[in-house]
Amino acid sequence: MKSDFQTAFGRREFLRLASLAACSVPLRGLAYNPIPALKVRKVSVSLGVDEPFSILHISDSHIARIDSRDGEATYAFAKSRSRNGRELGEYYLGEAIHHARARGIKLVHTGDFMDFASVANIEHAARRIRTDGIVACVGNHEYWLDAGKKEVESYKEATVPKLKGEWKGVPASAVHIGGANFFVFDDSFRTVTETIAAAFEETVREGLPIVMVCHVPLWTEDVGLNGGASCGARGRKDDAITIEFVERVRREPLVRAVLAGHLHGFRQFAFSDHAQQLVAGALFNGDCTEIEFTK
Repeated sequence: MKSDFQTAFGRREFLRLASLAACSVPLRGLAYNPIPALKVRKVSVSLGVDEPFSILHISDSHIARIDSRDGEATYAFAKSRSRNGRELGEYYLGEAIHHARARGIKLVHTGDFMDFASVANIEHAARRIRTDGIVACVGNHEYWLDAGKKEVESYKEATVPKLKGEWKGVPASAVHIGGANFFVFDDSFRTVTETIAAAFEETVREGLPIVMVCHVPLWTEDVGLNGGASCGARGRKDDAITIEFVERVRREPLVRAVLAGHLHGFRQFAFSDHAQQLVAGALFNGDCTEIEFTK
């Protein structure tokens, strides 16, 4: 009686695969290229909390799932994105979840959870965020479905309802972790709205130390040389509301840290006299940061 495998592939294909598998065993030591281990960088940031605590900061996993619900146009776009060196994003996401679970710490994801806004990607990402208790803001790729719809406001407005259930920063909310408020907000197009600015003021009134959580780093000279790298830069398309918001955050003494992504490389520098900005490396490269927040 034929096995299900033989029935599905045919006897000739079954024998071919079996022979290849048998031949490959002695050569495994020569041909096997192991996936590099998750790189967990450890840093410490003074937050002014009574008891120290840690989080795992991840960003830019760029998972890339697609199925028949997404249609031919999305499939063609996904295919065009398939050789960008981001194939390991979902694998490393699993490794990061495992690391955080073993350490008993919270995962904070600063955007571009997925590479494009396919039905399959949104569904999978929402399930991961919900199941693993990930605090996640949105990135520009959460609103990207094809090459012609990158950072298009009308498409963003149509996509927002699909994300509101699990992504905390749509457009903004405060999440209480370890005696601090993590203010999660959407600056994925390098701008913010009056709604976000008002929500920040409400968070300030609570009087707890604040960690800003966003995708695009907030403007400082350190990120200013890259035209697409910062939110709130003068002389760019950022409007007055965004510029004032970033300066308001910079002046606020309760803000002790800014967590961001987008640059695909780790960076740490002063955001203000009392706050550090930490930009996570790309998770699809196996890069993440364990941050200990201290007194």
